[in-house]
Amino acid sequence: MNSEQQIDTSRETSGGLIVRQPIFNEQLKVVSYQLRYEDSLEPGNAILSDGPSTATILLSTYASLSQDGTVRKVPLFLPFSAELLTETELPQLPKRSMLIELPATTKVTRSLLFSLTSLRQHGYRIVLDGFALQKELFPLLRFVNIIKVDMSRTPRNKLIGMLKVLRKLKSTLLAQNIPDFKTLQLCKSAGFKLFQGGFISKPTVVERDSISTKSAALLQLVQALQKPDITAQQIEGMVILDPILSFKMLRVINSAAYNLETKIESLQQAVVMLGLDQIRSWAMIIMLSNQDGKPEEWSRNLIARARMCELLAELTNTGKPEIAFLVGMLSQLDLLLETRLEVILDQISIDDEVREAVLNHHGPLGQLLHAVISFENGEWGIVKRSGIPMMLFKPAYRHSINWTESSMQAMHE
Repeated sequence: MNSEQQIDTSRETSGGLIVRQPIFNEQLKVVSYQLRYEDSLEPGNAILSDGPSTATILLSTYASLSQDGTVRKVPLFLPFSAELLTETELPQLPKRSMLIELPATTKVTRSLLFSLTSLRQHGYRIVLDGFALQKELFPLLRFVNIIKVDMSRTPRNKLIGMLKVLRKLKSTLLAQNIPDFKTLQLCKSAGFKLFQGGFISKPTVVERDSISTKSAALLQLVQALQKPDITAQQIEGMVILDPILSFKMLRVINSAAYNLETKIESLQQAVVMLGLDQIRSWAMIIMLSNQDGKPEEWSRNLIARARMCELLAELTNTGKPEIAFLVGMLSQLDLLLETRLEVILDQISIDDEVREAVLNHHGPLGQLLHAVISFENGEWGIVKRSGIPMMLFKPAYRHSINWTESSMQAMHE
């Protein structure tokens, strides 16, 4: 697959980096995405400076996801500075699809409160970010539809009392900066309705030094797929024992993600068309994604990260792209199998380069993986120091999102 032919970087020489981060409901379904981007609070560099056309691009690119087999769009949270709201005439934004978010550093002025009143009257929804009992933000509380409570800065002994007061405002309460699932459960029991934070990228159990029986059986197949001398016939022989796995693989391979001119009828034919590494990776992804009770966002992010690693490796000539895909995928196995990553990798036949890249971010592929993870977290300084041309990140990420949604939809059909 020639990624350079599929990704047009000529339009990406200007404009800041953009990443979306999920916002969940109580069932851990994605109900919205937070957009984070460079210079988002600088009036002169506002992401919406080009008007409604930019909003249309954002919605078509970042608001779409395949959830439970259905493609749907969710609203986007966009940060706005007070200066942008008070000193600039905003374009006519789609009110149902975008929410205006005020940062915790917002300076409250009469002109800002007047602007917020007008926006609310025109049907816009307002979000207050990073609330942690800052007195200077109190005047904003009655103007906002959603209050993000910063769990990293809110004392636990004041949380319940604070929530009692906030609930009287009839605003939706969102717990942000949730570090782990233990804190997530606390937030659920406290009455929050929306959730956001690093918990979604951390395994439920990180101390476990053994692998469950179900996971062990899965890893045996993963290990077999990683044997360097495995043939297409052997892969087909293993996969065909699971009719659902076989069906899903052919669905993905024939989906819009690959856009093949010839329909693939068998896995052996797929190996000829796409290569053994692609088939091997998809067999592992589908098996790993078929985990009951796991948030679908885990599978979505696993595929998108692997794909972005693959694309950047190809565009920068950093190792073999198919190995970069494997590195990105393996880096999140601890989420799906709820076991320490070191223990999992001990069960799989991978070379030292891949192992070091996944565990310690060493070597060219490890550094590439570190850059991709930093991009996901919106750590722009680390991304800029990665040595990878900045113009490659945005198109690679955008392509990875679209590719992932096509793949996930195919897996559910």
